[in-house]
Amino acid sequence: NKRKDRYNEIKKVCCCDLAVPSQCVVARSLSRKQTLLSICNKIIQQMNCKLGGQLWRINVPLSNLMIIGIDVCHDTQKRSGEESVVGFCATMNKNQTKYYSRVTFQSSGQEIIDGLQMCITEALRNYFKLNNYLPDRIFVYRDGVGDGMLQAVLNHEVPQILEAFEAYEDWEPSTTVIVVKKRIHTRVFAVNQGRNKLGNPPPGTVVDDICIHPTWYDFYLISQSVGQGTVTPTHYHVIYDDSGYDPTYVQNLTFKMCHLYYNWPGTVRVPAPCHYAHKIAFIVGQSIHKDPHKDLRNNLYFL
Repeated sequence: NKRKDRYNEIKKVCCCDLAVPSQCVVARSLSRKQTLLSICNKIIQQMNCKLGGQLWRINVPLSNLMIIGIDVCHDTQKRSGEESVVGFCATMNKNQTKYYSRVTFQSSGQEIIDGLQMCITEALRNYFKLNNYLPDRIFVYRDGVGDGMLQAVLNHEVPQILEAFEAYEDWEPSTTVIVVKKRIHTRVFAVNQGRNKLGNPPPGTVVDDICIHPTWYDFYLISQSVGQGTVTPTHYHVIYDDSGYDPTYVQNLTFKMCHLYYNWPGTVRVPAPCHYAHKIAFIVGQSIHKDPHKDLRNNLYFL
């Protein structure tokens, strides 16, 4: 059944004590003959991912690249003593399909991250262990902060990222830090030339002129299509960039990464590393409540 306490205990034992990826299935889901094949297919795909499989990949022309997603999950029930959880996911291979993930804990309700340098350092160590070289390019997608906290992220989190690089001599990767904002009121429409009516723009549409901030390096991206209603774009704000890449490269890479979330066969609203970071922060914050075993950090066990 759907008893949350039972699910929580299973995840705690498997993720923390045994270091074994687990898959929970509600028995009622398997009782419907009409959807049984589809449900079993999705379950097997999830199990494949949790064991290190890659369901699909895309062509990323940039080499020696690491893409990082960061998000913070707060306790929605405001239980006393519960800490906020920072989810961190970083790509480990050329195809951007293998991940290193971990969580850190901080004071309840705290949005700005304190333990980012440790996460970056461990991700770089793991990247070098798997590839025998360090990445030349690093993209960081920071989810979960609004316009009022941009300066705090720039002043407190970006220095932690740069300080993590100083542990390695004669190595200075190009770094791009992008804040991802989903809770926005902006809507974008396309004119249907045949009917002269407004409709949703196709996935991949970028708006980087007219309605953007006059002094920011930002853009809107529509990465999904919707069957009903109005599609909501995602607002990306580049707060730090020493790469010198043309904005088109940043926009194309961002859209490509929206195709790599393995829990959904289409595109999602944010780049996959961001979605994975939210996923691990959520399951730890809502179910596990402690740091999962380190042996699971190279698998997407939290899907």
